[in-house]
Amino acid sequence: MTGGGTRRLWDGLLAGAYLLLACGMYYFHTEYIDLGVHFMYKFVLAAVLAAVSFLVFLVRTDLNRAGRLVRYGVLLGLPHLALVLASVPLWVFQVQRLTQIRRGLFDQVYGLAILAAMAGVLYVFGRRGLWLNLAAMLGANFITVIRVVRESGLSVYLHELRRLIVTFSGETGPVMAQMEIHELTFALGVYLVYYALDWRRCRGERLARLLLAPTLFCFFSGFKRIGVAAMAAGVLVWLALRLLTGRRGGPFWLLAAAFGPAALSFVYVCLVKEGIFEFLSERLGLDTMGRRELSNFIDRYYWIGPSFFGHGAGFVTRLFSDLPADWTIRALHNDILMIYIDAGFWGFWLWMLSFFPLRVWCVYRRQGRRAAMICLGLQTYVLATAATDNTLYYIYVTGALAICLMAGGLEEEGKCLR
Repeated sequence: MTGGGTRRLWDGLLAGAYLLLACGMYYFHTEYIDLGVHFMYKFVLAAVLAAVSFLVFLVRTDLNRAGRLVRYGVLLGLPHLALVLASVPLWVFQVQRLTQIRRGLFDQVYGLAILAAMAGVLYVFGRRGLWLNLAAMLGANFITVIRVVRESGLSVYLHELRRLIVTFSGETGPVMAQMEIHELTFALGVYLVYYALDWRRCRGERLARLLLAPTLFCFFSGFKRIGVAAMAAGVLVWLALRLLTGRRGGPFWLLAAAFGPAALSFVYVCLVKEGIFEFLSERLGLDTMGRRELSNFIDRYYWIGPSFFGHGAGFVTRLFSDLPADWTIRALHNDILMIYIDAGFWGFWLWMLSFFPLRVWCVYRRQGRRAAMICLGLQTYVLATAATDNTLYYIYVTGALAICLMAGGLEEEGKCLR
């Protein structure tokens, strides 16, 4: 076998190993190892992916690619570090329980682990790693699809899927209920927004074209109404920026648009405090699916203003885990509010500014206006879903967003974070 043939063989074996590890990471979304402290399988496998990538770096060293990915990793990791920074004094001075501190730290460590895993995939495979990761997500999803189809039959599955889509998730049958893998579905939504915003480039890549139809199928099998609305919001923000900036537009509108979602998030917290879900439920007759009760329950633990310093990361999740057994809801389903309660007024703004304006500005400096607009559209999708769900703490969503943003950075230009 020639040297080139041997290299291709090893590359194929390496791709297969990464695909299996990543597929396992996406399939075992709730399982954990109990070592006195619970370690989620998805965290362990993300750490293994990052470690294997580091070994590849030692053998095939590309300092330019590694440097770019490290800089993007630091940029994307800043919101996690900001939340820890805001929480440490609160944990200490409020003498919070060790279980809360552990929860708060692990949430951020899990996020940093998936960032390292995604950077590792891109280091080893380049832009192809973007689609290798999507293939692993789809593989994990289709394992569940095959199991459900075997139990219920293909015709029943397709019938319930059609009814789910036609009623806009208004009618979810027992078969489709088994496909509600929230974390993975929202992560697939990130990819679909990326397809929409960067279609000109995606259509030129064979893997991207092959994976589009399965991605749509899996996303609609786990149909989330807020996911569809958030996708529309991300695309609309992107379209509005195209109209405002033009081909030679400066960064003014881009930066203004980047600050907009951060400001709207704070307004949203204020509206929740003022009873927006009660208004929607009573005055407009909308089904808020228990969010009115959740907002009433959490209302006593925060107020609006600079004097609210928060309770530290992990407070809200610990609070819900300590509820009586007859409570069926075990999460707030509002990550924007949860960050405000955990990090406080100042910590909330520190997190939000590092998540939105800083990221968009840095991508603009390195990759230009078009890439920054894609960044803004993707992050609008994630933040919009976080208004009624836990997507900011879903590491699959964190990973999907990170790999879509970092993939463009492999051919970056300009300077940032230097």
